[in-house]
Amino acid sequence: MPAPVMTAETAALSAPETARPRAKPAQSLRLWTRSRGPVVARGSVLERARELNALLLAPIGVLPAAEGEPVRPFRIGIGAEIVARRRPEVEIDTCKRAIRDYSRSFTYRFATAQPDAMRHDLGGHPVEPVSDADRRFAQHSCQVDQERSRRRKAAALAEAAMSGIEPGSAGAHAPAEAVRR
Repeated sequence: MPAPVMTAETAALSAPETARPRAKPAQSLRLWTRSRGPVVARGSVLERARELNALLLAPIGVLPAAEGEPVRPFRIGIGAEIVARRRPEVEIDTCKRAIRDYSRSFTYRFATAQPDAMRHDLGGHPVEPVSDADRRFAQHSCQVDQERSRRRKAAALAEAAMSGIEPGSAGAHAPAEAVRR
């Protein structure tokens, strides 16, 4: 039987514990203790709320109807009640997709992550506080999205710098060939 070939991976695995580089310990996510301010409906989350209400027989009070209204986390299990209120011609899957689109929005998750977040019934009345586990999940999800957004912006700035385009200029989003002409 031939001797096993020593690669960098196998060498690192067979090296004594003290020779291995140590990974940084995973930092546990501490829940926010200070509210990040009122979370209000704007832009895409308001559009998603309007799209969901348009599928229903009557608007529901838990969804924001105008810009500046608060975004309220849903009571656990409210999805079935919302689906039951859909217009007859609306498919169940279409309604469930609209609920999912709204509740997975950054603004909704950010509202859920707040230390004083409460869950609300269909009428928009608070019924219970958001659990620590749900807050932690929403907070982590928001932080992942924010980091992903930072990386995208940094990559776009780096790409713009390499191509000689000023960030924010009209040519920053145009194809490279169009800018060179």
